[in-house]
Amino acid sequence: MKYKKEKGKLWYIRYPLKDQPNKYVVVATTRPETMLGDTAVAVNPKDKRYKNLIGKKLIVPIVNREVPIISHYLVDPKFGTGAVKITPAHDPNDWKIGKEYKLPVINIIGPDAKMTKEAGEYAGLNTLEARERIIKKLKEINLLEKEEDFLHQIPCCDRCGTVIEPQISQQWFLKMKKLAQPAIKVVKRNKIKLIPERYKKVYLNWLKNIEDWCISRQLWWGHQMPVYYCQNCKKYIVNDKKIEKCPYCKNKNIKQIEDTLDTWFSSALWPFASLGWPKKTKDLKNYYPTNFLSTAPEILYLWVARMIFSSLEFTKKIPFETVYLHSTVLNIKGKRMSKSLGTGVDPVILIDKYGADATRLGIIYQLNRDQQAMKFDERTVFASRNFINKLWNICRFSKDKIKDLNGEKFKLLTLADKWIVSRVNKLIYSITKKIENYQLGEAAREIYDFTWHEFADWYLEISKFSNYGNPNNTSKILNYSVKTILKLLHPFIPFVTETLWQNLNKKSLLMIEKWPKGNRLLINKKEEENFEKIKKLVTKIRNWKINKKIPLKEIVEYKVEKKEKIFVNEKILIENLAKVKLLF
Repeated sequence: MKYKKEKGKLWYIRYPLKDQPNKYVVVATTRPETMLGDTAVAVNPKDKRYKNLIGKKLIVPIVNREVPIISHYLVDPKFGTGAVKITPAHDPNDWKIGKEYKLPVINIIGPDAKMTKEAGEYAGLNTLEARERIIKKLKEINLLEKEEDFLHQIPCCDRCGTVIEPQISQQWFLKMKKLAQPAIKVVKRNKIKLIPERYKKVYLNWLKNIEDWCISRQLWWGHQMPVYYCQNCKKYIVNDKKIEKCPYCKNKNIKQIEDTLDTWFSSALWPFASLGWPKKTKDLKNYYPTNFLSTAPEILYLWVARMIFSSLEFTKKIPFETVYLHSTVLNIKGKRMSKSLGTGVDPVILIDKYGADATRLGIIYQLNRDQQAMKFDERTVFASRNFINKLWNICRFSKDKIKDLNGEKFKLLTLADKWIVSRVNKLIYSITKKIENYQLGEAAREIYDFTWHEFADWYLEISKFSNYGNPNNTSKILNYSVKTILKLLHPFIPFVTETLWQNLNKKSLLMIEKWPKGNRLLINKKEEENFEKIKKLVTKIRNWKINKKIPLKEIVEYKVEKKEKIFVNEKILIENLAKVKLLF
């Protein structure tokens, strides 16, 4: 079912008060034909206009049926006059209100979309024909106050576009109170963790207030319901195995009903049914329960909660330990992606245009763990493609530097060495923690910035200077840094990093390498601060050159205003980076 906007009419109909026929309550409706099935008129309990009328009786025009004026929070006081007709047989909200007030249910529209015998003189007409005649009749008896243009949402079949008429029908329900309790306990006791944690409250609130689940669907595909009907004694039999004769009358004239189980009922069996359940298979023993589920928050009720209580009921085990509910991906205008509305983004087109890894990184880069939705921006995929090109060039340059290495142990000889090794080890701890906390977007952004704006922009440039440090040692630090970067990037861009790893090291696959471990002894806060001073001065000199229109590569004299020990000690490094001759 889908909804479409349609220009229609809003009709204002006078419902006379029983004891004061000259006084009316005016009811606004877009479906006057359903008034023949009205069994109440409802107002919002906070609506002061109708406070003194609640409990009084009205007369439904044409059918002259006596109905009560009731109050309910579902009534929108801003719609029409604030008084709405209640037709339990033909509106979901009206059904809910009718159930609470135990209102009669009068079905005036049949399954053929024609008026039933309960519609009296209008029986046999289709709904639109009945509407025209009822409006005409209301005008004749002076009970139509007015009509006005109205834009409203119409429920339609998502296949053929036909308008759907809500109707009461026989359905099968699953009692939920007992099923919900174990699913509440496992999340309350953190046996299953929901990430972000705010969804725990949402999940528990839904299960605590859960209603019985309608599990039958009138579709031609899916699991056929295990319900049988005896055509002799007219009784239903629910059985998990096919039956040949009725257990009540022993007659063999048995037919399985054609309804199928709700799609979400079948999907709820996925964690264990996909592994061979109900058979005790090797896969079920080895892989169930699982550890981790990543999914969208909008199916927390539809799927996640149902997998949990179904698993607990059928297997007595939780289906998974952690559920990560990622941001909902919207298009750049903030619209939900939809094929039918043309608001979707085809990932295959993005992959063809930028590559699979760039598409993956571009999406992850935009994620924020605590953000409910993100607007997808293709420019981030474009930037990710450029980043991958940069990474490729970094590795190509590093390969030439490290190809003749004799061993990989390095020494921290220069300030630049100490700085980059410290930053790499800090990065290992930070990225590991972010991934463990499912801060995937934050992790992607940090490794992106470090690789490009720290390692490539600074240390890679420094490694080119022949008069600074030890070339062999610098190559070893390059080797260590690049391989660590590839390992940390592997979850985000697996194809490119695997290829680059093979280019650098033919001995093993990156995908089976151990995750890097940081060494806190190599983290040097003081040397990082010193190097930041160098970066700040070099940036200042470069900006000074730009303002003076001096080419960045031209070596000129530069007077340092404040003579600091670190500038004197690192004079060669500053001169190489800024292309100047320092004066103190």
